[in-house]
Amino acid sequence: MALFPSPGNGKPADPLKVIRSYLALAIQIGAPAYNHGDHRGCYEVYACTARMLINALEGADEARQTLREALERCSSVPDVNQQAWIMRHAFDAILAEEEPTEDDEP
Repeated sequence: MALFPSPGNGKPADPLKVIRSYLALAIQIGAPAYNHGDHRGCYEVYACTARMLINALEGADEARQTLREALERCSSVPDVNQQAWIMRHAFDAILAEEEPTEDDEP
């Protein structure tokens, strides 16, 4: 199975859709860990996912920059609870961004 599968139409997958898909999956794993008291586990899932997306994808530069900035912020915060929330806020910001419609200019 490919890490970033194409949508099956011969075109490469949209990088922003790939990022959003992985962020949603990371939240499905990380949020229950956090809620069960494993704040470090939650942060590690989020941080690992962010690093993978930053390094393995091209495109979606704004989303990748948001992830990069969140990781940089976390590097100067000693509290793992705060680190998890920094990452989660970055994930939520990317997931909440409006996708362009066909009427929008490129």
